[in-house]
Amino acid sequence: MAGRMPETPPAAAPATAARTRRGWVVGAVMLAMLLASLDMTIVGTAMPSIVADLKGLSIYSWVFSAYLLTSTTPIPIYARLADMYGRKRLFLIGVGVFLLGSGLSATSRNMPELIAFRALQGVGAAGVLPVALTIVGDLFSLEQRARIQGLFSAVWGLSAVLGPLLGAVIVEHTSWRWVFGINLPVGLLVLAIVSRSFHERLAPRPHRIDWTGTVWLTFAVSLLLLGLVESGPGAVTAIVAALVLLAGFGWWERRAAEPVLPLYLLGERFLGLTNALNLAAGMVMFALISYLPLYVQGARGLPPMAAGQAITPMMVGWPLAATVAAPLLLRVGYRPVTVLGGVLIAGGYALAVSRLAGSGLYAGMFLLGTGLGFTMTTLLVVAQSAVPWDRRGTVTGAMSFFRTIGGAVGVAVAGALLNRGLARGAAGLPLPPHTRVSTLVGALTAPTGAPALPAAVDDALRQLLARTLAGIFHAGLGLAALALILTLLLPAAPAGPDA
Repeated sequence: MAGRMPETPPAAAPATAARTRRGWVVGAVMLAMLLASLDMTIVGTAMPSIVADLKGLSIYSWVFSAYLLTSTTPIPIYARLADMYGRKRLFLIGVGVFLLGSGLSATSRNMPELIAFRALQGVGAAGVLPVALTIVGDLFSLEQRARIQGLFSAVWGLSAVLGPLLGAVIVEHTSWRWVFGINLPVGLLVLAIVSRSFHERLAPRPHRIDWTGTVWLTFAVSLLLLGLVESGPGAVTAIVAALVLLAGFGWWERRAAEPVLPLYLLGERFLGLTNALNLAAGMVMFALISYLPLYVQGARGLPPMAAGQAITPMMVGWPLAATVAAPLLLRVGYRPVTVLGGVLIAGGYALAVSRLAGSGLYAGMFLLGTGLGFTMTTLLVVAQSAVPWDRRGTVTGAMSFFRTIGGAVGVAVAGALLNRGLARGAAGLPLPPHTRVSTLVGALTAPTGAPALPAAVDDALRQLLARTLAGIFHAGLGLAALALILTLLLPAAPAGPDA
């Protein structure tokens, strides 16, 4: 029946060749995770300086949304192809495309070029993290993966901590272009290690790739984001078309032999709530990562380093909580740990957005990150244990898919609200005729030494930007509360053969 989890026995894991150097491969996988996770936070910190150089504040959100979109929808296809042609080949392709997009992004001459190259970068990233986690699944048993999950979460969290700070250092002392260029040496090292150290004994089997479902989903999500970012009658048309395509996608997935998103991912209670929680968490997390630096630099007039420091507590709390979550899960069960995470998400977010400065902001961001670490890590370990081996890749990819799509939608909605708020608020400002307020707001984040705005205009714009962004952050309280509610609705024990 559609919506139920498949009741199939665990499939045997494909063997890796004996000459695989597991330690080297694990190190390369961690570096790949560093690349994929570092990119979002390091770019977020650098965006105010990028806007000051390339202009285009009105399409600011698409620098993030384009990457999030293209790094999400190809994930199921990468997973299918990795089953057919081996993890190594697809992993190397993903890293290679990511590096190509990074190099081109560093050469961008305007904002549309940067958005296009970021989209290419995302296509590569879609094959980095999910295939890397699949490689780990091939190298370690389920019990071993559960024990080292905190380690991999810590790597992600460490890179997220370094991202804002490294981005700030790069922007202040060199050029924002090195935010993308720094990926190249690390990525080349990953390619070299995996090429020489990872070997597979392939046993190809036929698959029916759901190309139709992938195309439907890609167009639906793209139109949805376009409708959220843009304004006017065209935006409404795009959203309506997206909803129609999503309905068609659901109809097709019920009939596909190997659907790109099997309906049991939504129909089974535990997995459905888990994916909904990842969707809400993605919206909260990525919107903050993307727009809090703009608030710190543009509204408060602080340097890039301060923008990075505002995000850092969240990224410190996540890996710390992830490290504690696994042993706590074995002692008290998954649901108390997840509910604790939901409480910390809601409480931490409320504290952060009620302050938006000083110790209150830092404490709130730390609690938010701690809540995300408890919740996301626990749900990942339990979800992988609740399904047969040959479904674990699909379930793991789905969690990443919904979290990233949530991030793309959250950033797009925040961008739309920002543009509309600035346009409405500009009517009462002392601006010259025919002046674009988005261009002037971009000037607020210009590096030291750039031409300054008149004092009255500068002060009015900073107040307008502060009010608009504060309103956006406060609107996110509903999503943080929703995350808590979803944790309370989780079943006492997830259904599944290994649960």
